[in-house]
Amino acid sequence: MDEVSGLIKKRVLWWVIGSLGFVGIVIVLLVLLVAFVLLGVLVSSSDSSMEGIPVPQQQTFDIPAPLLPIYIHAENEAVTWSRLAAIHKVTTDFGAETAKRIDTIGGLGFPRLLWEAYKVDGDGDGKISADNPYDAIFSLANYLRLASLETDAALEAWFLNPIDVALVHAKEAEYASMLIMPRNWLWPVIGYTSLSSSYGSRTDPVTGELGVFHDGIDIPAPRGTPVVAIQKGAVIQVTRSNSGYGHYIRLLHEGGVQSLYAHLSDIGVRSGQQVLRGEVIGWVGSTGKSTGPHLHFGMSQNGQSVNPQNYWLDPTEGE
Repeated sequence: MDEVSGLIKKRVLWWVIGSLGFVGIVIVLLVLLVAFVLLGVLVSSSDSSMEGIPVPQQQTFDIPAPLLPIYIHAENEAVTWSRLAAIHKVTTDFGAETAKRIDTIGGLGFPRLLWEAYKVDGDGDGKISADNPYDAIFSLANYLRLASLETDAALEAWFLNPIDVALVHAKEAEYASMLIMPRNWLWPVIGYTSLSSSYGSRTDPVTGELGVFHDGIDIPAPRGTPVVAIQKGAVIQVTRSNSGYGHYIRLLHEGGVQSLYAHLSDIGVRSGQQVLRGEVIGWVGSTGKSTGPHLHFGMSQNGQSVNPQNYWLDPTEGE
């Protein structure tokens, strides 16, 4: 039966080819060739449109995303978030390695004697554990705040050698240079500070229309780059769309300030969720009306659109 079926299919195929003739076959081949070329043009156009915004290079920011908001939240008058991160990096590479000292506890590599003297409940859950990153990082900040030692002496008491102290200072400077946070507002894309489009009137990059109002700033970065909350707040809008802003998030902060994060490749929060400053809420993409991977970032105060860059001006400017 299968042989009969195969024979029939072959006869039908040859009948079609025979009915077309040589000219017909040539026409079919030409149509297929044109279709292939057009498909290539469409794919090429799609790829080239992703190159519309040049993406700058950045130095690697190796702080694990879940830890960054904890460092920022734990800093105090005696220690910056970047020093806390640098100590964790040099001590155990954020928990990936074992501390050089043998008398340590937990993933941060806390010296046991210092742990017993300065441990605190970092997340307020009623328990204190050296394996809890909140407790460990807040306890480190507490040690550096309360220790009756100069900074380098306190660090040497932690590491027991000056070489690691020097490494901490170098890492601290590196981290601080990559994260912009004047006036307690955190830049939303760590390590990427150039703009491809400023706030205000511009030529629409998609339609070419002149004098179009741009209600935010565009920060180019590779697709998948983490986007962080600029300040603690509540997620008041989560939208997924193939037009306009594409996938975007809106946060509400104290004082009637709202922040908008648009054209995301994916979203990592839900509506109604509370977020901390520095918490990853999404990832850079090019969804919606976009010419390439970037973050469209907007801000408003009491419902009125404002220039986001005003929040990162040097506090001494204009004085």
